[in-house]
Amino acid sequence: MPEKTLPSLILTNYWFYWSVIIVLIGIIIYILLKNRTYRNKFDSKYSAQNEFIKLERQRISGEIHDEVGSGLSAIKLYAELSARNKPNIEEVRQLSDMINDISEKINEVIWSTNSDNDSLINIIYYIEEQIRKLFEHSGIKFEGNLPNDIPEITIKSQSRRDFYLLAKEIAHNAIKHSQATEVKLNIDISNGIILLNIKDNGLGFDPNSKKVKGMGLSNIKLRTQKLKGTLKIENYKGTAILVKIPIDKNVF
Repeated sequence: MPEKTLPSLILTNYWFYWSVIIVLIGIIIYILLKNRTYRNKFDSKYSAQNEFIKLERQRISGEIHDEVGSGLSAIKLYAELSARNKPNIEEVRQLSDMINDISEKINEVIWSTNSDNDSLINIIYYIEEQIRKLFEHSGIKFEGNLPNDIPEITIKSQSRRDFYLLAKEIAHNAIKHSQATEVKLNIDISNGIILLNIKDNGLGFDPNSKKVKGMGLSNIKLRTQKLKGTLKIENYKGTAILVKIPIDKNVF
């Protein structure tokens, strides 16, 4: 066989290398296309599952409201009427208080289950409304200040519940322990951070004291950690509790 000349060897290697490159490019394109196909299928399936979960949450919320909430409301009205008619009977008053407490918790479950309440704006206004109700019969003047511009953000169900219960726990502590005459709630949003500030003009307390262990601080700290936030307590002419919560997609 005749020996191949140098130019022919170079040409042969050239086409060999280009053939390998073309095959590799083809394999890469095939992998990318297959990956896109699988990703589209996954996204479609994930979207369908999310829609199913959303509809199921709405169904459960509706059933609790219709079947449990309405019946409990009737019992609540009857208990309140009995307590007014027989104010000297301690058991009747206690029963009325217990039913009111259960009714409140049921309403919270209905609210947290309903997927229509998953937006940040809904949770902020709900927090202000519920805390305002806490102070209605407390003898403490309440003032709430909310941000004018709230971004359209969907919040995970558990984060929404932790955020609400965090604010409620702080407000409840102010009612029970502060001996304040005024409480102010401020919620602001700045640079991707939610600022929750609740300040009273009460006695103040030392957060490191053993006497305040039963004041719900452990729950406040735990919920702050779940929301990847930071907690700061200041005592000056009362108590100010500031919580900073990042608007992080891993949390919200």
